[in-house]
Amino acid sequence: MVLLWVAQIARGYSKRTWLTFRQAIELGGHVRKGEKACPVVYYGQATTKSDRAETGDDGEPARSYRFLKLFHVFNVTQIDDLPDNFAVEPAPPEMREPEAFGLWVKRAGARLHVGGAHAFYSPTTDTIHVPPPEAFNDPEQWNSTVGHEAVHFTGHPSRFDRLADYHIDRKALAREELIAEIGSAVLGAMSGFRPDHLEDHAAYISSWLDLVREEPRAFLSAAAKAQTAVDWLIERAGPPAVETRIENIAA
Repeated sequence: MVLLWVAQIARGYSKRTWLTFRQAIELGGHVRKGEKACPVVYYGQATTKSDRAETGDDGEPARSYRFLKLFHVFNVTQIDDLPDNFAVEPAPPEMREPEAFGLWVKRAGARLHVGGAHAFYSPTTDTIHVPPPEAFNDPEQWNSTVGHEAVHFTGHPSRFDRLADYHIDRKALAREELIAEIGSAVLGAMSGFRPDHLEDHAAYISSWLDLVREEPRAFLSAAAKAQTAVDWLIERAGPPAVETRIENIAA
């Protein structure tokens, strides 16, 4: 998703929906001659069982393996003759108000404390801490910060257990911060934040280039874990969109 968001901004596409060539044909569409596809990589994990386990006998435990899939997709603005009203862009959700992400992370089950001078997630108390919205330049920055900490929240031992060496190992810290920043960027893209929201995250991620240089697959691994975290949050809280304006998110 991050790669497609970058491509949308870089190429000036007005819509966020992408299709493979085959999907376009199945819908009756035609990719215009000369249009170039955008490569996108799906980085996933699956589980397999040994033949003995599949027969029902006692055998080796299920094994996990990781895989990459490469797809080439076209933005719907590159495709003619799609069905009427296909990929109509909904009005951007009003996630720019400070109440938005505060309410959303609470629906996901997180405890949110608004106050203090620093934003952080405490695994000990399982609580997200964030300064008040007035401490930020604009509401989108506050929301993206809450989104960042919400991704950390998914790393608790009772969830995806990513934080064991978070405070004592430099590489573990870099990996987790990369996951949280990519996850926050994905949430920003889903919420209709302005394009320079991505530039802010890109600048942040650049500070972890040492990790990527040492571990070439670190970014793909972090992106996969970030997407898993976002999917987990959405499963519990729904898509990040405002349903109700509340007076006090710290209540």
